Amino acid sequence: MELQRDLVTRPAFPDYRGVFGWPVRWEATGPHLVIGSGIGAVAMPKAQSEAVLAGLARQDCLGPVLAIPTKREMMSVLLVEAELPAWGDAPPPEQVRVLPAGTTVPLPDWRRPEIHARWIVEPDAHRRWLPSLGAVLATIRSSTPGALFRTLVPGGAR
Repeated sequence: MELQRDLVTRPAFPDYRGVFGWPVRWEATGPHLVIGSGIGAVAMPKAQSEAVLAGLARQDCLGPVLAIPTKREMMSVLLVEAELPAWGDAPPPEQVRVLPAGTTVPLPDWRRPEIHARWIVEPDAHRRWLPSLGAVLATIRSSTPGALFRTLVPGGAR
């Protein structure tokens, strides 16, 4: 009986496109978010993301965040509102990447446990906005030890 109730409360599949308006492409490995068309993403090592997520939460600017394994380490992928590069003369700190348009990011699918993408911060249907790229990068800079120094060194030396 528990299983039947679960089927009633959970949708047949995660409807990221219908609920959030996200550009989603279904592949053999499950749903993938397509970066571009108003949605962007910033990837950084998960071990470095805790201070960033806390800073964004303090500013009431925390949006959906994914944990995605790679061959080297677990990465946090912060979803943002796509905008022109927001870092000006100072690029993002080392190990932080603004994902280019066309990149696909795996999305969790509760029906498929073999998909290793998981939500750190789940998207909220009642709070569908995404934080700006500029706000996320500013918080990353202020939360990353030594990041401010690296961006101010003349000639880009580190």
